[in-house]
Amino acid sequence: MFKYLLGLSALLLAGCGAFFSVKGIGLLFSGSFIASIIMASSLEFGKIMATSFLYRYWQRINNIIRSYLLAAIIVLMAITSLGIFGFLSQAFYSTKSGIDGIESQVVLLENKKQSFNTQIASNNERIKTLTETRKNQESNLTKALDQSTTTTVTKSGGLFSSDTQEKVVDKKSVELKSKTLDTMQTSISSLESNIEKINNINNTLLAEINTVDSSIIFLRQQITKSDIGTYKFIAEAFNVKMETVVKWFILIIVCVFDPLAVSLLLAYNIASNKKENIETKVKILEKEKLDIETSSGEEIKPEQKDEPKEHIIEKIYKNFNYCNRRS
Repeated sequence: MFKYLLGLSALLLAGCGAFFSVKGIGLLFSGSFIASIIMASSLEFGKIMATSFLYRYWQRINNIIRSYLLAAIIVLMAITSLGIFGFLSQAFYSTKSGIDGIESQVVLLENKKQSFNTQIASNNERIKTLTETRKNQESNLTKALDQSTTTTVTKSGGLFSSDTQEKVVDKKSVELKSKTLDTMQTSISSLESNIEKINNINNTLLAEINTVDSSIIFLRQQITKSDIGTYKFIAEAFNVKMETVVKWFILIIVCVFDPLAVSLLLAYNIASNKKENIETKVKILEKEKLDIETSSGEEIKPEQKDEPKEHIIEKIYKNFNYCNRRS
């Protein structure tokens, strides 16, 4: 069972490595994508077969073929690692480009928010100026209302009485005061209207700022939930660029991926070849057992048939050595 699990793990790891490598090479030569995939797939399959062949027939092949196959396997492992690096790098930058787009939107929204805050501050200063102007106008209006519109007229009393003074309404003063009051009231009404308009504008800007803040929070959550959010946190923790963190992480994966796949493939061949060797030796010993039975005339008893083959073979060898000593 272990041998099959070992073979399955080697197959899965080699298959994943081959897929990443083939896809990475295909992306590198995107001008001939299909041809590049066929070439890379053939090389990956050839690497697996060369590894198995080199282990199984190491003692039977000459040094030239042995050296070439070993060098080819090492070079193909390097090619596979580069393909995996290219595939993972492309996947990272594809994700990062989306995150960069989101961060650009966040920057634009923050600039927009800053513009709104600046406009609100300017409007508040204008409201303050208009309010002071209105207070001055109201003060002037109060003074204008208190202003007298009468004038003192002296009447002559003649020869037998003294002169007398009377207050008489001055029509010109009344008309001037009326015009002044109308002008001041119009000015105050205009100031109040402008202040109200500016307050409405500020309220609209505050609502826009709230909308912008909600959008910024949503976009930042998208960044946090993204695939590279963790690496961004690590990069900020170690005060390095996120690209540097991802680069070293990919290099660690590459250093483990294909070498581990080849090692597991060799381990599967070792496990399979060991069982085949044992079965071959058992067959040889069983053949020798038959030869010994023929030469010695001994037969295996019925109760011995259920014994393990190793015990039977050991007994056969003992009988064989005994027969050799007698002869």
